[in-house]
Amino acid sequence: MKKLFTGCLTAIGAVVVLGIIIALFSGGDDSPDTASGDSGDAKQEETSDNNGQEKDKSEKEKVKKAGVGETATVSNVGFTVDNVKTPDKIDSGNEFVENATTSGKFVILDVTVKNDQKEPLTIDSSYFKIKSADGTTYEPITDGQVMMAMGDSMGDFFLTQINPGLSKSGKVVFEVSKDLKLKDSVLHSQTGFFGTESIEISLK
Repeated sequence: MKKLFTGCLTAIGAVVVLGIIIALFSGGDDSPDTASGDSGDAKQEETSDNNGQEKDKSEKEKVKKAGVGETATVSNVGFTVDNVKTPDKIDSGNEFVENATTSGKFVILDVTVKNDQKEPLTIDSSYFKIKSADGTTYEPITDGQVMMAMGDSMGDFFLTQINPGLSKSGKVVFEVSKDLKLKDSVLHSQTGFFGTESIEISLK
């Protein structure tokens, strides 16, 4: 009877020890998985950050910059600001047409666009904007009085088609704040309504 009791205790002890060993091995398996998961998340975040930095760098590289009299070229299209004027009124030179006036000032840009692509290019005045140093954006004026006062000299870019190898010159007119400092502003333009590449020409 004593031997039977001792044998039972031995069997129970073996089961308990076996249970402890199994528990230890089960707990040990979780740690590497967790560590592996944390490491994978860290690598994924690092890759995402690197991709974001490369994207920002790529977008900055797509903006071509130049100054007045210089040509900025993107997608084989050249943009040149040939001249800048800032009158407070536009004299029509015609006694039958009123002068154009403003509470601010006008910015009249003589712009040349050259198409070196292999297909016709359509340019519109709406593709041009003036951006000030503080981020304020000005779009070309479409006022009829200004168009009449400019007369034949206007030569605007209203859905103008330029064939390959040719260039087109015209005026882009803006009405801006009297306090706008052109030396700190740029002309921003793109090659189409949904152009992904653009140019910035300093108006110093």
